[in-house]
Amino acid sequence: MKEIVEGLKSLARGCGRLNKLLNQYTKLKENQVENAYLLEKRLTEITKAAEALPNFTTKELLNNWIYQEKEGLNKTKEDFRFIFGQRLNELFQQDGIQIRGQYPTLRIGFYTVKLNFEFGEAAFYFGPEVEKIKDKISLKPTSIYEIINKYDNELKSYKFNPQEFFTDLYYAYRREITTSNKSMGEKILIIDVLHEFVILKQPQQFFIDPRKENFREYPRVKLSYFLYLLKKSDIDSKGLHFYVATFDATVDKKQAIWIPENEEGEGTYYSYISFEKVPNT
Repeated sequence: MKEIVEGLKSLARGCGRLNKLLNQYTKLKENQVENAYLLEKRLTEITKAAEALPNFTTKELLNNWIYQEKEGLNKTKEDFRFIFGQRLNELFQQDGIQIRGQYPTLRIGFYTVKLNFEFGEAAFYFGPEVEKIKDKISLKPTSIYEIINKYDNELKSYKFNPQEFFTDLYYAYRREITTSNKSMGEKILIIDVLHEFVILKQPQQFFIDPRKENFREYPRVKLSYFLYLLKKSDIDSKGLHFYVATFDATVDKKQAIWIPENEEGEGTYYSYISFEKVPNT
């Protein structure tokens, strides 16, 4: 008797879970193309739940339905991929930005978007997958557009004075020269100079009370963008030189930093910088 009762309880639980999954599937199917990959994921869960049930008349009908749904989803996924790309392109074209590349890797301005259709999500990077900014983004054109647009606007809203940045970079370089017992004009790792730059830019309050809330952050993306703006200006003609990184150095964040060349996502890794002469500061 006990085994019968436990068996019925197990069957009830399995049927209850299956029923819940079927209801979720039905809801997602109201917007079939947009939810194509979520439907596939849910159908996989339904298949596993159905396989766990004992054989009974309705199970055969269920298995036939699952087979038909899987066949239909292949066409729905193709429609989704086409509509997804079309809609994403329309959104960025409004801002005069051309999407380049092909699935699953798209280049959008300074950024790269990696699409994972299987899991229905995307990851977004600065440069050619140089710095990951955000992952697990919902695979919806509006979500991707809004996140990239917001980040890009924030990046470009930073106050930047090329002369001030150049002067600060020079002083950071000079401090590194002194610390490492080198002479003016010698190459210094750009990351080491940027570390000194960050220290130079800290408010007095940080040195009085070096707590997190008193620290002014300079993320790598921000520094990379500032270096890009500096290189675009005519300030870099005053004896400042950048040295391209070797291939091995590009994979070590302590050895190199990627700097954009333009807003189409082209850029170069640099390892060292030097000042040939003391600028008029």
